[in-house]
Amino acid sequence: MKNYFLYAACILLFSCGNEQQSSLETTTENNVASKTVMAVFAHPDDEFDVSPLLARLASQGHKVYLTVATNGDMGIREHAKIPAGDSLAHVRARETECTCKTLGIYPPVMLGLGDGKLTNWNALAVLRKRLDSVFAIYKPDIVITWGAEGGSGHPDHRMVGAVVTELFQSGQASSGFGKLFYTAIPTEHWKDEPPYKSREQTDYHRNYKSVDKKYLPIRIWCSKEENRLAREAMRCNVSQYPPEELDDNELWMNNMNKDTVYLRPYTNAGYVSDDIFK
Repeated sequence: MKNYFLYAACILLFSCGNEQQSSLETTTENNVASKTVMAVFAHPDDEFDVSPLLARLASQGHKVYLTVATNGDMGIREHAKIPAGDSLAHVRARETECTCKTLGIYPPVMLGLGDGKLTNWNALAVLRKRLDSVFAIYKPDIVITWGAEGGSGHPDHRMVGAVVTELFQSGQASSGFGKLFYTAIPTEHWKDEPPYKSREQTDYHRNYKSVDKKYLPIRIWCSKEENRLAREAMRCNVSQYPPEELDDNELWMNNMNKDTVYLRPYTNAGYVSDDIFK
């Protein structure tokens, strides 16, 4: 199997502009030097929740990458009539290139691991080595990935977020990066769930693992144009979604984030204590 080195990066920190946003979010608008931001996810098409922010950061002059751990070779869908394996992996790589081009970010970094196969010792060792190498090469200032819930809860999602976190918190990796953020959908937004057309997307979205908004302190408003680009980029993934499901994904993007990308930072208490009650 080829070891594709294509990374995706993404996001955050320096802002989105509106005077109501925090100083963290407005820094970029104040012409701070360009940063390198990398979004790291498990599969082609995992970036939906943060894609408006990726488009925004790229338009502000930051270097934005998307890194994808697996090749998506097991994501077979009846409508596409593409068998599992190399043919599907090739199609999904092209779709990810389309996504990045539409968002205006750098071409993707594809790590080429097997789809659905990250939950074993060997795969995790390879994933760690490749991520470490990518971070060492690209030297991102900011990395965005899944939190413990892994978005949909997919094991590959959870493993990617866990390995990125391991590298960040160890302090020993050759690939050290400045800041780590986790993307999530606020639980509070579920009350506005739209009526989806397809049963499959209805079930998928209703089983998504949300996070209480109070744990998502980084809230970056993105413009109509940035959200439009994100929806257009989502539609690159025609091998994964028939037309009605692409429409459902657009409803999801419009209603769950509500023009704002939600993130939470990796945090350290910042103090030393011998008392858990203080």
